[in-house]
Amino acid sequence: MLSLPTSPRTWRRLRHSLLLLGLAAAVVWAAGHGPDSTWWAQQRSSLLALQAAHPWGLGLGLLAGMILLSALALPGNAPLALAAGLCFGVPLGAAIIVFGSTLGASIAFLAARWWWRDAVQRRWGPQLAGVQAAVARDGAFYLFSLRVAPLIPYPVINPLMGLTAMRLPTFFGVSLAGMLAGSLAYAWAGAALAQAQALPDLASPGLLAGLLALAGLPWAARAVWRRCRPVASPA
Repeated sequence: MLSLPTSPRTWRRLRHSLLLLGLAAAVVWAAGHGPDSTWWAQQRSSLLALQAAHPWGLGLGLLAGMILLSALALPGNAPLALAAGLCFGVPLGAAIIVFGSTLGASIAFLAARWWWRDAVQRRWGPQLAGVQAAVARDGAFYLFSLRVAPLIPYPVINPLMGLTAMRLPTFFGVSLAGMLAGSLAYAWAGAALAQAQALPDLASPGLLAGLLALAGLPWAARAVWRRCRPVASPA
């Protein structure tokens, strides 16, 4: 008999995957039903022309935007991430995404440690106790698992970690490594968008592969976490 997931964490991962799968379906639908196939070509050409004319300005602008949105826990990083992949390709686009996200997360980490301590404790006190215990038990590996599988919402991870004993270099390095896979997937999807000349081209294998990778990442990461946790945990 089919059993439905009951854990809130499982439901969060399921919603994440369904959202991205829905986005993939919307891309396919738009490719087949778009009212004006020249619209996408115009937007794509304008963005690529901006990149050709001002590569440093656009790259730094995307980086600054991702830092700001990540630090303030505001929505909008996904479009910027896709734009980075579209304009700069996979290696450089992924670097912009992962460093922008990690620098912004580090600002929130430090703000919680030095300025928002009371507010964070009032807002997320019960979660903080669990995070403190997990960091003491599993160390940096616990943060890595949260980065690749969002069991706790990203905007909440950064301030909570700021109130633990974790050092900033550890937080930065582990966050960078943990968000690399998702950054590569976003850059891959954005690079696929760069090849789309019109709306029907949006349903390309590269874009759909990137979206499916983003959808499946939390599930794969959770499986790896379950397998590796006994090794990472202290005896």
